[in-house]
Amino acid sequence: MDFSIVSLAAAVLGLLLALVLVLTIPHVPDAEGAGYWALAFLPLGLGSALVARGEALPALLLMLREPLLLSGYALLLIGLRQYLRLGQPWALAGAVVFGAMVLSALFVALYPSPSARLGIRVCGIAVLMGAAVWSLQTVQEPSLRGVRCFLQCACGLIAALAILRLFLLLVPGALEGVQSIVQLAGMITTLSVLAVICGLVLLMTARMNEALLQLTIRDALTGVFNRRGLDDAMATVLSFAKRVGRPVAVLVCDIDHFKRVNDTHGHGVGDEVLRQFARCLADAFPQADLVGRLGGEEFAVVLPGADEPTATREAERVRALVAEHAFIAGGGELRLTASIGIACSPAAQAAWKELIARADAALYEAKSQGRNRCVVAPAVNDLAPSEPGRLITEAHA
Repeated sequence: MDFSIVSLAAAVLGLLLALVLVLTIPHVPDAEGAGYWALAFLPLGLGSALVARGEALPALLLMLREPLLLSGYALLLIGLRQYLRLGQPWALAGAVVFGAMVLSALFVALYPSPSARLGIRVCGIAVLMGAAVWSLQTVQEPSLRGVRCFLQCACGLIAALAILRLFLLLVPGALEGVQSIVQLAGMITTLSVLAVICGLVLLMTARMNEALLQLTIRDALTGVFNRRGLDDAMATVLSFAKRVGRPVAVLVCDIDHFKRVNDTHGHGVGDEVLRQFARCLADAFPQADLVGRLGGEEFAVVLPGADEPTATREAERVRALVAEHAFIAGGGELRLTASIGIACSPAAQAAWKELIARADAALYEAKSQGRNRCVVAPAVNDLAPSEPGRLITEAHA
């Protein structure tokens, strides 16, 4: 099989992929570092074309071939680390490329040795791709796990093939007997580079999709779940609660007299108060509990596994935290309170719309009783048929 033809075809395909990246990047948000991936294919493509020519090259091109090819791998690593917001490895990349340039010149002009130049190339590839595998360990998002594994496998394969070729170079007399294996490893390396760039594009696309998903389920002002996000999350929460037989509780929290804040201090201060209120709720429930904004100044907290006494205790804790919190906004300090409605349901009866409706009704009861208090909605079975809206309350000064 003519491996040089495969290398040339891969080089052309790589340049086409680079062109696609150049045209795509301006339309993709948060694509910092991706430009290096497109740029990398220029030296990678030219280097692969020179490798396909073998030793039938002028001395100058032979000296430039290894550093040119390695600069492509270095740009892939630099772009990857910049995209992942890690420190850019300019020192490592520069040392590999500059070292390859010096040694290539040495083994062309003074001590001509194709094997030595091949050794320079594979050592550089192993170092740079090994660094890429290590850098990808920082990708921890569950939604990106598959893309991360694909990229690590592709980069790891390139590094492993480079180490294999280096081993064959170092074993006396081995290279002559396995020349076809070395060429095959080089071809697989070239194809694996194409897999790497495809994986990088997948990583960029997956992160963009994740960001778009967050925009649809997160409240833009406060960063907590919006109503849609709560609805989606509650489907999983209630399904699990019914399966394991756990109760579920919902707190609906509302800032007292919030309209006065907007009227007195302006909507900018009001927005800042909402952000701090959401942060206060999120900090109060940092584990598996869900915090979301229902609209306006009304927020919901979902407590999986909480019965009525637990939910009431947690609601009182939140009410006290809000009353003690100093809201810093507009260059001043505001003291605010919150009213909280509580609804609990055993696992078998847990239904999101019913829970949120009961908690909301309990909240309005808390408002009517004077605010800055928690009210517990009765269980559905406790409501008299003639009084579907009656609430059993616990008022707290």
